[in-house]
Amino acid sequence: MTDIGTYSFLPWLRRGVANLITAAPSGATRASIGVDLTLTGDAVGGGTTALPVHRDVELYGPGDVIGLDARSIVRTEPRAGITDFEPNYLPFVEFYDEDLPWRYTPAPPDESQRLRPWLALVVLADDEFTEGTATGKPLPFLIVDDTGVFPAADELWAWAHVHVNGALDAADEVVSDDMTQVLPRFDQVVGANPDHGLSRLLCPRRLHPNTGYHAFIMPAFESGRLAGLGLDPYAIPAATQPAWGHYTNRSEPAHYCYYHRWQFRTGTVGDFEYLVRLLKPRRIDPHVGQRDMDVRKPLPGLPGIDVPGLNGVLRLGGALRVPEINLDASAKEEAERHENWDIPFPHPFQTALADLIELGDDYAAGDAADPDPVITPPRYGRWHARTSRLLQATAPQLTGNWVHELNLDPRFRVAAGFGTAVVQDNQETYLAAAWNQIGEVLAANKRIRLGQLAREVAGSIHRRHLAAQVDADPGRVLAITAPVHPRIVHSGMTVAHGLSASLVAKGPLTAAMRRITRPGSTLVRALTRRGDPPRHLLSAIATQQATAARPKTPPPGIPTSADVLQPLTRHRDTAAFQLARDDRKPDAVTKLPRYARFTLSDPGKDVPTMDPTTTDSRVGTRFKTGIRDNAELIRASTEAGAEPKRPVTAVDDLAKTALDLIDPDVTVPRRVLAGLTIPTRFRPMTAAAFREVMAYPEIDLPMYRPLADKSSELFLPNLNLIPPNSISMLETNQRFIEAYMVGLNHEMARELLWREYPTDQQGSYFRQFWDPTHQLPVPDETTAARRERLCDIQPLHQWPLTSTLGTHDHRASDSDTGRDEVVLVIRGELLKRFPTAVIYAQKAKWRRTTDGAIDPGAERELDDLTPTEEPDPPRSKLRMPLFGAKVEPDISFLGFDLTAEDARGQDPSLPDPDAGWFFVLRERPGEPRFGLDIARDGNLNVWNDLAWDDIAPGMPFIPVGPTAETHHLAKPTDAEKLDQWMEDRFLHWGPDLNASETAYILYQAPVLVAVHAGELLGHG
Repeated sequence: MTDIGTYSFLPWLRRGVANLITAAPSGATRASIGVDLTLTGDAVGGGTTALPVHRDVELYGPGDVIGLDARSIVRTEPRAGITDFEPNYLPFVEFYDEDLPWRYTPAPPDESQRLRPWLALVVLADDEFTEGTATGKPLPFLIVDDTGVFPAADELWAWAHVHVNGALDAADEVVSDDMTQVLPRFDQVVGANPDHGLSRLLCPRRLHPNTGYHAFIMPAFESGRLAGLGLDPYAIPAATQPAWGHYTNRSEPAHYCYYHRWQFRTGTVGDFEYLVRLLKPRRIDPHVGQRDMDVRKPLPGLPGIDVPGLNGVLRLGGALRVPEINLDASAKEEAERHENWDIPFPHPFQTALADLIELGDDYAAGDAADPDPVITPPRYGRWHARTSRLLQATAPQLTGNWVHELNLDPRFRVAAGFGTAVVQDNQETYLAAAWNQIGEVLAANKRIRLGQLAREVAGSIHRRHLAAQVDADPGRVLAITAPVHPRIVHSGMTVAHGLSASLVAKGPLTAAMRRITRPGSTLVRALTRRGDPPRHLLSAIATQQATAARPKTPPPGIPTSADVLQPLTRHRDTAAFQLARDDRKPDAVTKLPRYARFTLSDPGKDVPTMDPTTTDSRVGTRFKTGIRDNAELIRASTEAGAEPKRPVTAVDDLAKTALDLIDPDVTVPRRVLAGLTIPTRFRPMTAAAFREVMAYPEIDLPMYRPLADKSSELFLPNLNLIPPNSISMLETNQRFIEAYMVGLNHEMARELLWREYPTDQQGSYFRQFWDPTHQLPVPDETTAARRERLCDIQPLHQWPLTSTLGTHDHRASDSDTGRDEVVLVIRGELLKRFPTAVIYAQKAKWRRTTDGAIDPGAERELDDLTPTEEPDPPRSKLRMPLFGAKVEPDISFLGFDLTAEDARGQDPSLPDPDAGWFFVLRERPGEPRFGLDIARDGNLNVWNDLAWDDIAPGMPFIPVGPTAETHHLAKPTDAEKLDQWMEDRFLHWGPDLNASETAYILYQAPVLVAVHAGELLGHG
């Protein structure tokens, strides 16, 4: 089975008769192969004769090709139109056919397994060529005066190779230089799946940043160039003459045709490896995340805050803050003074502020003659917390109350004000989203209002005409409600079915009977005049005090089943007598005598003697069968009664039940709501009280973004103190986030009320602060469940008044509601250039000595994943980001479900210390790419570290062959890497390379960089 995860490179590949080329032709345009034949025949005069024949057969060469099918190209790097290609990478083109670059080469490979391709990839800047304008030529062409912009023609063998997705040599097999052992394995891999092999052309040119380029696939031999220009391809001194170089007597020497072209532009930065190496771990400046706020002179009429040691300054926070473990002792002491400024609570400033906030309510409740309201600062969260007054003795508690903390602490009141400003700035956008979500709720509310009217009208009729007389005459109530009995269910069956199965039956409630017994009918009026009006008729029938008719008796003279059986009992058959009068068992018929001439006789006449030893006639058999069936009917009737016994129905209770089932308070809401489409989250509250839908929109936008757009300093004060090209760590400031979110929801509730949106102002419209798109989906998770899981805060109306700000994290469990998550901060071009980079946290482990003890001087390393853990890594070893944010053009934030203490780990001197966590930045694996590093620091430990200045210092093209300088990998000091070094050290950069070795060295493997949290926070 082919291993798709392994790449193999071959220096060249040929198929068919081209492999028979043994020498390059001299003075010809085509290569040829010799074909020898021996002709045999019968000679004249007898015998045989043989004639050897030799012919040189010419093969197609570059001069015979004047086009290239674009479908043979499967990929170009970079893609056409790209504007930010890494300048340290090499452009290339891939072909589906593995042998295409060497198919028409008119020469064999040399002794070093080098074979020049007949195609070449040339990359030219915008100002290095001129478009050809002449017509009538087979191929388009361009004019290049300086061929120094072309790669060296005699080194093109190094820039074409075969790529195979799979291993080509067995573990115990040594590949020979002539590839005789490689090709059978190649045919096996590619033969199983042709898509596992391709050919590739590279351009070894060193590109300049921020420059436009054009890539051309050109003929590499002069015969191909001349054929593409419409000239004689034979007018050359040799078939292997290159298409460019310093040659004389050439026609149109500056014209170069091409088969295919595309255009791209390089960016201003390097590749992933270069950018990630620029990032330096740094500890954040303590001033990041806080800004001084002067509170000495607040609003007129409010006292200033003059606490000793604070100098009238409080610290306004942001969405993030420096972890406390990063602060020294003096910084922690100063932070504690600022935190406890209002102890003892309440501070005089807070008392005065509470009075100012409630001034409007006090004024409205008074007897002031002026009806104009007093505008006062808002009481944030008043509708969600159902709090009408601040600092009341009846409050659950004065301290530890999030409403007091939010409204009376300037630090959090300002944060809520930021939320108010954001809603005011974007109110039209948010209201448009709110109206779009409400859908048909307005039409539903209209139907609900009409339903409420119908309920009241029908309820009045129900109470006056039905409920009022249920005690006086419940039967009359059942008669009135009879038309709906088939549609109301009681005790698992409809009321109509229950009555029909009872002693009441169907008759008393039929339409005819209802007309006869209605109060104004002729019969009822006549009975009323006689003083005997019909009352409680249904109750009397139900209790068997009245019947609809007398019991039925058969008229005299009509024979019955007993009369038929009696003649048999007059004779000497005791069994028949018992059958007719006593047990009446069907099996007694078998005891009757049998008679072949069985006949029937009238009652009273003599019956023939029956012989029990004979067989009954056909008539007798049918007669006895009838007797048996009749006896069975008599027996069943005797056991069950002449008529099935009907249950006794409590008419009074049934009438009350029927009234309850048709109560308009039940039926009208059910009918109205069944015809409405109401969002799931609104249906319970609507169905319970049958009131208009009090809808509230849910806006799932990450609300950090409008705050940062307003000013990045509002999102994170002193953001500019984070240095460029740095990786750092902060932690969330949950109290600031919750105060800001309350401000958003409070102002949105006011705006919805102003716009006459059907809401009760208690909805949580905004619950998402961070961007949650970094979280992986959960299998089989519904859309509603995912939306709820990604929320950052709990619904505001669920916040207990006895809780404090910062304890309402929706992702936190009950045991850690007040904890803050660590946030990885990356400032640089890395994520701007590579936004799809994979970033995650992976558990660290200690390096240990030979005796198993922790080596405190050695760097920690990544905890390995077992093969069974790799498909689904456990959270104890690997965690993906919970949320993210992006501020400014180059600063990214990624939050993890870790605390700063968890991430940093413990001191190795402690017993069984925790090693902490690494933060891993990993280049997303993709298609193969080739190139060199921009620069290298340290030794050349792996080929992926090879830089441009190592092999091409100041050169426009990478030199290979005799001009290449030799470079070896540095011998590692780690014994675990020594085996790999022994394998790779023979693959050195030098004059004796072939194309497969060049591809192997220049292949750029995906980069992974791991930074331990201790470098960002200080080791524990």
